[in-house]
Amino acid sequence: MARAQSPPSRSRAKHDARPTDEDDPARAPAWRSPRAVAIFLAIAAAGTAVDLWTKHVAFDRLLGREGWTATVVDGLLRLTLSTNPGIVFGYRLPGWVVLAATLAAMAAVVALFAASERRFRGLQAGLAMVLGGAAGNLYDRLFVRGALPGRQPAAGCVRDFIDVTIPVIDYHWPVFNVADVLLVVGLAAILLHTLRHRRSP
Repeated sequence: MARAQSPPSRSRAKHDARPTDEDDPARAPAWRSPRAVAIFLAIAAAGTAVDLWTKHVAFDRLLGREGWTATVVDGLLRLTLSTNPGIVFGYRLPGWVVLAATLAAMAAVVALFAASERRFRGLQAGLAMVLGGAAGNLYDRLFVRGALPGRQPAAGCVRDFIDVTIPVIDYHWPVFNVADVLLVVGLAAILLHTLRHRRSP
């Protein structure tokens, strides 16, 4: 007499019902998608290129001006040349710590992109912006020297030039650059994705 088969457990049925990469290609890891990889690399490369180009133009054109500054919007936006040996808001750390942290962060960004599902385009764009911004500032720290005449050689420094004042509260924001904008926007995109998908498997 044939033995009756027991019905599959609820947990096993739920596991079997979960879509796989073959069932839903959009859930496959991003590194398996040439399109996702190309878009990620293109955004990162474009961000780095824009950051380095704007730094070059700003420093090339403002070095001849008195005070190395120019007004764009009176009382709101100026371009002021500055070099920052620290990190966010000028906070200083040993150079080797900054370099090691930057390289570790860039490696983590690439790993997160590779592991993300290809359908999460917003997350991948945010990761690419973080990578591009980090690469732009890393270039400065490694290769830029003597950006401002008469000052100590800018070894390990980052070139900044965007000078913003918030008139409502009369607050002068620390001078920053395009790479910093990419980092902030990219991190905001990652945070938004995390909040929206925090319950995803």
